[in-house]
Amino acid sequence: MQHPEKGLRTEERRREDGLAPGAALGFAVGDFGLNLYWQGLGLFLVYFHTDVLGVPAAWAGMAFLLASVWDGISDPLLGLVADRSRTRWGRYRPFLLFGSVPLALAFVLAFSAPRLPQPALFGYALATQLLVRTLYNTLAIPYATLSAAMTRDSAMRTTLSGLRMQCAFAGGIAVAWLMPALAQELAPTLGRAAYASAAAIVGILATATLLWCFAAVREPDDEDRGSTETRLRPLPEIRAFLHAVGGNAPLLRLLAARFAMAFAQTMHIRNTMYFLKYVLGDTGLAPYALPLFAALSLLSVPLWVRLIRRGGKRAVWQYACLLSLVCALALHLPAALQPACAVALLGAFAVGTTGHGVCFWAMLPDTVEYSEWRFGRRDEAKVFGVASLTQKLAMGLSAFAAGVLLDGAGFVANQAQNVGAVEAIRASLGLIPALGMAMSMLLMRGYGLDQAEHRRILDALAARRAGAHGHGWTSD
Repeated sequence: MQHPEKGLRTEERRREDGLAPGAALGFAVGDFGLNLYWQGLGLFLVYFHTDVLGVPAAWAGMAFLLASVWDGISDPLLGLVADRSRTRWGRYRPFLLFGSVPLALAFVLAFSAPRLPQPALFGYALATQLLVRTLYNTLAIPYATLSAAMTRDSAMRTTLSGLRMQCAFAGGIAVAWLMPALAQELAPTLGRAAYASAAAIVGILATATLLWCFAAVREPDDEDRGSTETRLRPLPEIRAFLHAVGGNAPLLRLLAARFAMAFAQTMHIRNTMYFLKYVLGDTGLAPYALPLFAALSLLSVPLWVRLIRRGGKRAVWQYACLLSLVCALALHLPAALQPACAVALLGAFAVGTTGHGVCFWAMLPDTVEYSEWRFGRRDEAKVFGVASLTQKLAMGLSAFAAGVLLDGAGFVANQAQNVGAVEAIRASLGLIPALGMAMSMLLMRGYGLDQAEHRRILDALAARRAGAHGHGWTSD
């Protein structure tokens, strides 16, 4: 890659690097609310479909896959809508204001359990999941894009990513405890409606935090954002964006590594509830173990942020992969059948995947500037939409593969499992995720957009805006 001439940091750059007091915390709090939904769906929805709603495991996995495919289609389109939005509140913040209440209502529907015949149950599971995922993405993609719009400074983005991940795992702790604890407490009186009532309480809490985020965060004026994106008609704009994505080597490598990691992580998480219930045989462990894993992740975030600042994002990605890989392999050993050992390994695996999260959300905004440098297009929300597409496809394929594996091994909900089903659960928790982590490590080798390279790109962009405004853009 040919480097542009180095330029001095301008006063414009220094203004862009700073954030208003309270903005960083307000931004991070938004991920607390979003992760109440995200972790609630990830930890409990497939389990709810099989063990409460009564959908067969393979069909529950199919519903998750189809919903993920829809995510893959809708995410970039929602990014296109967000990038083209213009309101007095900014491009991205209004989605938080107007979408938070509908999302809460959809979340309740997703955890409702109507008494329907078997084919209709699958249809209900799929329809409600499509609804809640669409509304979730309507908020999540503009929210994530704010990290690229709020600041261009790579170190500040690492700080934002760390704060965001801490709030995200705090949300994970809250929902990992609230959902099963409330459902268990309400089940004697509400029966099948217990999970819906728990989801309503979670939705109220999430709505409050998302509105807080809207009030705390400010977006820069469009003319100060340095964007050269042309307001084209949708189809030409999509073609131009796809051309830019195809030439964005750091983005493509990052997305490929993320896909492998997300597949492994989802396979692991989707089977944690089954592992605790059917392999360890302790149904009362989940309300304590799941919040513990989220708490360990939260506590590890400052460590990962510090390691990134000292060793760089790519190196920390590899360390995090290695930690998760070793723990995943160890979970398939006989010693992992002891509850204390199993919980320790599951917690360490969660710490490893936390490192991935901090790295990814700090690295992804840098690829926006790379695209602006090469093609004159920022495409903030669309880039985050494609990133979401990659993650959702990995999640859907993983959930579908896990469901097919369990059904093929003879899994039957709410019964003692045969040897084949137990081994399938353990493989889904250990061996398969280990392979995904190894693949992610291989794909991340050669990633070249480090902090120094990103700074050179920012200097080149600042020089262009200062000295070449109005003369057009050329690809380097």
